[in-house]
Amino acid sequence: MQAMRHGSQQRQWHRRALWAATVGVLAGTAVLPLALQAQVATSNSVPALQTGAPPETPAQQLADKADLFMHYSLMGDQKLAGDFGLAILNASPTPVQALHAFESAANGRNIGEILLRNEQNHSLRAVSLKIAKLLEKGHIILARNPDRIRTAIAHMGDSPRAYVVSRHRLAAAGEFAMPFFMEDLNNPSDSALYPTIIQMMNNLGKPLLNPMVQAINTPNEAQRIQLINVLGNIGYRQALPYLKQIAESAGHDAQLRSAAEMAMAKIAGPSEIKMPASKLFVQLAWEYFTNAPSVAANHPAEATNPVWYYDSGLHNVVGVPVPTAIWSDVMTMRACEAALQLDHTNARAISLWLAADLRREVDLPAGASDPTHPAGTPDAHYYAVAAGPVYLNPVLQIALAQHDSPLILKTIAALQATGGVAGLVGKGEGQTPLMAALAYPDTQVRFAAASALAMANPEMKFDGAYRVTPVLGEAVAQTAKPAAILVDPNPQNRNRIKAFLRDHYTVYDAAHLSSAVALARRAPYVGLVVVPGGMSADHLIQLASTDFRLAYAPVLVTGDAVDLSKLALRYVGQVEFAPVAKTGNAGDFDTALGKIMNRLGISPVSADQAKAFSLEACSLLKSIAVNRGSIYDINTAIPALVQGIGNSDASVVIASAGVLGQVRNPEAQLALAKAALMDSSAPAATREALFLSLAASARNVGDHLSSGSIDRLIHVAASEPDLAVRSAAATALGALNVPSNQASELIRSQIH
Repeated sequence: MQAMRHGSQQRQWHRRALWAATVGVLAGTAVLPLALQAQVATSNSVPALQTGAPPETPAQQLADKADLFMHYSLMGDQKLAGDFGLAILNASPTPVQALHAFESAANGRNIGEILLRNEQNHSLRAVSLKIAKLLEKGHIILARNPDRIRTAIAHMGDSPRAYVVSRHRLAAAGEFAMPFFMEDLNNPSDSALYPTIIQMMNNLGKPLLNPMVQAINTPNEAQRIQLINVLGNIGYRQALPYLKQIAESAGHDAQLRSAAEMAMAKIAGPSEIKMPASKLFVQLAWEYFTNAPSVAANHPAEATNPVWYYDSGLHNVVGVPVPTAIWSDVMTMRACEAALQLDHTNARAISLWLAADLRREVDLPAGASDPTHPAGTPDAHYYAVAAGPVYLNPVLQIALAQHDSPLILKTIAALQATGGVAGLVGKGEGQTPLMAALAYPDTQVRFAAASALAMANPEMKFDGAYRVTPVLGEAVAQTAKPAAILVDPNPQNRNRIKAFLRDHYTVYDAAHLSSAVALARRAPYVGLVVVPGGMSADHLIQLASTDFRLAYAPVLVTGDAVDLSKLALRYVGQVEFAPVAKTGNAGDFDTALGKIMNRLGISPVSADQAKAFSLEACSLLKSIAVNRGSIYDINTAIPALVQGIGNSDASVVIASAGVLGQVRNPEAQLALAKAALMDSSAPAATREALFLSLAASARNVGDHLSSGSIDRLIHVAASEPDLAVRSAAATALGALNVPSNQASELIRSQIH
């Protein structure tokens, strides 16, 4: 027992001694030297602290902090590890200083593993992530240091060991080593290094591809052949169009063309080698556009990545850093430009270039610039409208297939500006991309497509024309709650889900899908479907082929929590589907819906956007209603317009009423009369507009009101205090031309 007490006291002293060292660190004083820390950790007696030691340098102090951070991280002391981590960050070291400090203090410990382990710990996660980011930046700066790269190249031929060390450093530099290789290859005094440089290029492989395919533009034929051989040895298809361009050019030396053909044979099969370079460049462009892993940016986690050019003045490659977010767009455009240089009639290259240019503007981060796009260069819209529908329709087709809503919207805007009827609907036979956009899951896309088609006002019907007015009606209803179809055979669970869906949707629920769909038949649009996986979800897919409202609605497929992965696999081809546990709460449903929105690139519609959509749609619908020869059926928009005159926003009410007044359908008149006569507390301007729209309806379809409605209308026309409203009501009364002697009654009502 006495020994145990002595051991406990000793451990407590060790902890106090180490805590004292910690306080010293955090206070800015020198920490205990490593040797003394080791003595404190192992001795059974209290060591005597030495005084008069020389002060530590800032680098030593930083290394001591790094040492103690790693020590306490491994010991599991989260408090002390966190304190030392913060002390490191508060010292504000440069990334290289921090890296040197950790490397000098590592003493066999794996820095990366320690940080990764800390990241799994809630209390150490934030500080460890910041340190990891700092060290990673230090690695990058150090690896790309020009002097370090030049030294590695200069000494790689000294010995086998030197070659291994140099290869490690040059591999860390990656593509940024290429200009320095070219620098030496261009220097005759370094000719002894040429074979070693070529060997090193072969060893480094794929990271050098992007600058190397530009480096083969060197005028030095011997150098070109060497680089072509390296490209063949590396063996990536990315080099194929550049090699084919050399092989098929009659202006090149036969030896150079032969080298290119031999390199291609190492990379691809005979059928692909036979393709012209222009088509191979388009094929490469498509891989860039779709972010194929084989051609992805080398440094996806960094803010910028280089786009390489050959500078004939420098006889070397130059990397231009562009924001990583647009790197694939820029590379797509460059590959398309190369294709068009070889074949200016390559329509696929033109469309893909336009798509990449439009997407480049979307992808460019706020506040960033594209150095490959000089100031004063026309924007993407300029080239898109100049190209016209022949090339823009394929762009829209690409954008729809990629589920890229921002790109779709920019493309539709360009099509609308230049397309005309023929450009938008073609000959009316078969479906154009714009017609397909009418059934796209994103509300903004559907409305943009319907708006373009409505304004085009074609004379001949086309495939999907029946969808235009319902989509415009959906746009009118954007300021109101969308419909949600909820299917669940368990009434208790259905009511539970319905309770939290009601906050955002008008819910139509039933035990069976067909019943729920029937309940929602008058809903302007369906914003969500919740349906059990299996037969119900499969039935929904069938119904969506005939009910366009279901074709674009996001679908949450419910099931047991343990079966969600199976459901995801079963409906993997349905991009608008997402699984969710049937016992899930509102947060679970929101998360699942968010996955669909993110997958399709859909942004939520803001209140201001919803209002703008409503008003613009009403304007378009009014044009359709007034045009008696329109191919579009205005009647399909009536449910949405009726919902619109019940809106809380007066401008939406007035705009919706204006459309209903032009619709030649008694249903529209009845809705207007009900809204005008029901609420006498509504703003006077709104009531005036409703009565004037009722008058317009009467002029279009005559009188379809009940005697009770007529009596109430006479009362308003006779006794309404607001003269503008009374005058509007009187106008409606006169337009209805009812047989009762209303004129006499109105005259008598003003006699005092």
